Amino acid sequence: MKRVGAVLFVLFSFGYSFAVPKFMDPEYAKEFCDLWNKTPTLTDGLSKWSKKAGKKGYRIIRFYRQDCGGDEKAVEVHIAPKDGKAVCIYGGKATDQNPDFLMFATDKNWKSLAKGEFGFLGMGIMSKMTFEGSKWEAMNNMGPFKAFLLNLNKVPHSMECP
Repeated sequence: MKRVGAVLFVLFSFGYSFAVPKFMDPEYAKEFCDLWNKTPTLTDGLSKWSKKAGKKGYRIIRFYRQDCGGDEKAVEVHIAPKDGKAVCIYGGKATDQNPDFLMFATDKNWKSLAKGEFGFLGMGIMSKMTFEGSKWEAMNNMGPFKAFLLNLNKVPHSMECP
């Protein structure tokens, strides 16, 4: 009986490990998008920011892991204004070469940021990642920006490279 239990444990363990997305792969970005829509700090807190969507009708946040290839492995989320909220309408492989925000960091720094290790008043965020885009907009939305980073760790994932 113990042997059957051990075999089942191993099978379920391996089956589960294959079921979770890799950190910052397209499936992870899709699940991150779903989580965005369940996070009022993002949907409500970025409602005004999302209205500056321009002709596309949405804003783009692109991110990737430096330790896993770089921009060619980037994922992104598209955020659109809808019913007074900032709603994620796409999460997946990067498709647009002109994101509003581009963020990348080492795995060590992504892990630190996702744990909430931001430093004094969140000022350490920009020292742990490379950030391209309007720093003014990011600083004016620091609460939601922190929620974005904390959500990175809330999507179950493995640390294998995508």
